[in-house]
Amino acid sequence: MEQLKALIEKAKSDKELMAKLDALGAKDAGDDEIIALAKEYGFTVTADEIGKLKNEVADSAGSNEITEDELEAVAGGWSENRYDPNTCKNMTKRKYECIGFLGGCWCDHFRRVYSHGKTFRDREPSVFNHECTKGAFPKYKGYQNGEHEKR
Repeated sequence: MEQLKALIEKAKSDKELMAKLDALGAKDAGDDEIIALAKEYGFTVTADEIGKLKNEVADSAGSNEITEDELEAVAGGWSENRYDPNTCKNMTKRKYECIGFLGGCWCDHFRRVYSHGKTFRDREPSVFNHECTKGAFPKYKGYQNGEHEKR
């Protein structure tokens, strides 16, 4: 998984690579496309490693609000201003643009705070308060994946 984390680390300073990762994430690309992009940049990544990283992100995020330290440990995470008025103005919930590739680059304006529910490990859904401080979507309660809480 070190190669995958190194790819994400490289994307911090390589805008072209970040744009390509963003495009893959936005279209929910398959592992094969991620593996091909990694290979293009000299990294060897497997579908198993991608799955493990996705699970780590989900496990750490599902039990409580993910902290900056947890985000850094899981995906070499960082944040940046990902707000784009043209893209964000019609959002009704948290989307890929708010959290980036594999949840590794959260928008500076996105906030998610644990509200209630059991942990991901218990297979009970946790509910979070989701908010965009730029007003891209109204505050709402929903699951860690951004879906609205079912009532």
